[in-house]
Amino acid sequence: MPSPKVLPLPLLSVVLAMALAPSLVPAALAASWEPVTAEQLAQAKSTIEPGAGAEAIFQKVWVEDKLAGRSLRSTWEVYVRIKIFTDQAAQEYSKIDIDYPLHDVFIHGVEARTIQPDGSIVPLDPKAQVKEVVVKKKGEGVRRRSFAPPALKAGCIVEYRVHEVRYDAEAQVAAFDLQRDIPTQQISYYVKPLQLQGWFLRQMRFHTGAVPKEYPVDGYYETTVRDQLGFKAEPFSPPEYQQRAWMLEYYTDEKLTTPETFWKKYGRRVWDEIDIGTKPDKDVRAQAEQITSGAATDVERTRRLAEWVQREFKVCRSNDPDSLKAAGLHRNSGLKDALRQKGGTYLDADLTFAGLARALGLETRWLRVPSRRDWFFDQNMMNGYFLPAYEVGVRLNGKWEAFDPGSRYLPWDMVPWDEEAQLALLCDRDSSRFVETPVAEPGRSLVTRRGTLTLAEDGTVEGDLTLSFSGHLNEVMRSAFEDVSGSDQDSTLLEETNWKKAGVHVSQVELVRGSDERQPLEAKCHVKLPEFATVTGKRIIVEPAVLHARAGAPFTASVRRSPVYFPYAWSERDSILLNLPEGWKAAAVEAPEPVKAPGVAAYECRALVSEDGRRILYLRALHVGEGGSLYFPQGHYPGVKRLFDQILERDRATVTLTRLEAKP
Repeated sequence: MPSPKVLPLPLLSVVLAMALAPSLVPAALAASWEPVTAEQLAQAKSTIEPGAGAEAIFQKVWVEDKLAGRSLRSTWEVYVRIKIFTDQAAQEYSKIDIDYPLHDVFIHGVEARTIQPDGSIVPLDPKAQVKEVVVKKKGEGVRRRSFAPPALKAGCIVEYRVHEVRYDAEAQVAAFDLQRDIPTQQISYYVKPLQLQGWFLRQMRFHTGAVPKEYPVDGYYETTVRDQLGFKAEPFSPPEYQQRAWMLEYYTDEKLTTPETFWKKYGRRVWDEIDIGTKPDKDVRAQAEQITSGAATDVERTRRLAEWVQREFKVCRSNDPDSLKAAGLHRNSGLKDALRQKGGTYLDADLTFAGLARALGLETRWLRVPSRRDWFFDQNMMNGYFLPAYEVGVRLNGKWEAFDPGSRYLPWDMVPWDEEAQLALLCDRDSSRFVETPVAEPGRSLVTRRGTLTLAEDGTVEGDLTLSFSGHLNEVMRSAFEDVSGSDQDSTLLEETNWKKAGVHVSQVELVRGSDERQPLEAKCHVKLPEFATVTGKRIIVEPAVLHARAGAPFTASVRRSPVYFPYAWSERDSILLNLPEGWKAAAVEAPEPVKAPGVAAYECRALVSEDGRRILYLRALHVGEGGSLYFPQGHYPGVKRLFDQILERDRATVTLTRLEAKP
């Protein structure tokens, strides 16, 4: 599959100690409230986006980078002022969440106040804050600090200030949002960069026409955008930072060069480091031969090694010494040490696999891989930070294949979904280059639904189901249930299956995790859909696609601003037996026409009625992402929408039940 299309990026610019833009406001103002003008109090509607319930008057952020001992410290002073126009917006802003990473970022103070329409001020009670709550966002843990603006209503202005400190990696690379979720009159960043010889600050700007000015004021360089529309997320769209206006800044000690030169040099350096750590000796060769004994081909040998690492190697997800100790492990000094204790970090697992493969004479290289969770990688991003993942490349049948046996929930020959279809840097001493990682076909990530449901005479459908999730779906579901137990499993399954929208009630969820986390996760549950069927005096009309008929169309807008983007290919397979109420029967029905989009998706379904008319067996199959077709430019939206509308139309096909004639 071709790599996902990357939107046009501006050229990378080098910023030494002076390269952003001048500030018109001294940084000292970050520590005080600015006067509220009569015009701001009187503003009754958005000046940028008609119908918006709220508008940010400004967002101003002062950033100062310094060395703190051997650490890089970045201090952020954030100041936001928002005008509320409607009661609905007042409700939405009745709680404001500030999310920040779990590590190396600290919030030392939040101040807020509400300005009433008459100009009176209600300050935030410092006790009305919730601190240090860890939540999951986009599948990863973040810290959240929340506060409730006091006395908020339509016509008010709410403003807040946040003092934040970032260290090391979080300070070295920073993303600056130039677009909020609501329309914004002004967004300004005032940056005072680190003054250190040999270090460079580089900047890239995405999806914005903002042009930095030339000179600093008080050492701060300003970047400002004005009258920015609110960012609106659309279903199945590329990552936010692939669409949202933003600016990237990062420090590096590398002088500016061409991507080709930079990545070859970087790949050689990585190879030199990995080459030492994965060189096998006779003991490693003996172990590799024992693991692969009887394997006739390089593919089978590779499989045996990968599955051995998955099965025998104990992976600690953190390289923190205390975490390793808690897992009964110590930090590995090399390949032999990792094999001796059969355990280590995620990276150790992949290094062990690479060393064993090299011991068998398999051509092996280290891959540095970008992630497409947040944005699509561009080779102009000349910093190893943008290739965060590791994989092992093995040359099989004349082609480089990527493996990640340290991955927790995936089969031996699959890599995480965000690392599929990526240009990975194959690190080599002499010829480092980018190669494409594989894309798993739809059948590798399969959800099956099977069970028996009963239709009651009042139209309620109820019964027991067993669901199974493989491949990427197994990873998604196991991750979602990691720290969940008891009745919380019901709500988690409801959320992850999107059944709430379809009116499905879920209870009695029981997980069958099995001993191998890479095998499909099973979930058994009881479901109920009250008043699902339409009941009249003489007929009952039911949609056999019980779990899908009321889910609604995934694409409802007539026009779309962003491309359509599916994270990974997947398949669905349903086998549901529907028992009909006593005294009713169904007539035979014709199967709807299949839906086919060659090379993209395929769908078919059948409703089979038993000979006595008392049961309906519903069979359904859907495959999306054939051949790695996951990305569809904006102009293709009408065709994608039509495809899924046709699927929903067939999911909503009905069967009519009639009363059985009474026996004489």
